[in-house]
Amino acid sequence: MKTNSRANRKNKDGLTEKQFLKAYNPGDYKRPSVTTDILILGMNEDHSGLKILLIKRGNHPFIDCWALPGGFIEENETAYRAAARELEEETGLKGIYLDQVYTFTKPGRDPRTWVISIAYLALVPKLDEVKGCDDAEDAAWFDLNFTDTSIELSNDEKDVLIKYSLKKEAFSNGAVTYENYIPSLKSEEALAFDHVEILIEAMKKLREQILYNDQAFCLVDSKFTLPELQSAYEAVLGRPLYKKSFRDMVSDKITETGTERRSVIKGGRTSKEYVLKKGGSGS
Repeated sequence: MKTNSRANRKNKDGLTEKQFLKAYNPGDYKRPSVTTDILILGMNEDHSGLKILLIKRGNHPFIDCWALPGGFIEENETAYRAAARELEEETGLKGIYLDQVYTFTKPGRDPRTWVISIAYLALVPKLDEVKGCDDAEDAAWFDLNFTDTSIELSNDEKDVLIKYSLKKEAFSNGAVTYENYIPSLKSEEALAFDHVEILIEAMKKLREQILYNDQAFCLVDSKFTLPELQSAYEAVLGRPLYKKSFRDMVSDKITETGTERRSVIKGGRTSKEYVLKKGGSGS
């Protein structure tokens, strides 16, 4: 019987896989460091807009600049596990929604060395109090205003305003043409590294997905009113939704609790309370 085991196959130099790996020298190729950065979003107290969590860097490079939480991925650790660990170490948050956004590889994005970042989006139902931990000097929630023409991140208590103008440019990928935002700094303070680009990509992805997936339910409490849920969709999309169309869209995803309460939105009225059906929408 003829055997064709992979372990016994030889390459053009006559080496089996075991022999090849024994002779292999990883130092023959320069290897990048790999980090993870996390964009954390939540709704503000009256659900009138989004908040983003930033940390103030306590060390070089970009010392004293505001940035997204993140850090280096450790050996034998997945990017997801590293993102969850860094999130807890730098902000104290844990057990929240995390989804990979994009891998950022632009040369020179980190002045220390060749660094690739795997970015994640995190969504929280409540704005828990945060504090700078580990190598973060401070941590705070910032108001986020993201439009087709600008990005504004502000915190009145910290007296910080970070602002970018946005220009749309078209890019071709084979037969496909798509648009992307090119940021231009318009304030004295800026986000560290290329974190504004991570912010843009994360918001684009969330806007593209939120009408078809269940991310909006991660921005409200487990028990919510329809006005609260609708405000979460609208805050992400940056535009109002028709009440009837919205309710038709979510009707098969939710069920009543049998309770009524006042919605937390500004000027909110007493409304029926709902929960996401077990298993979600199946999307």
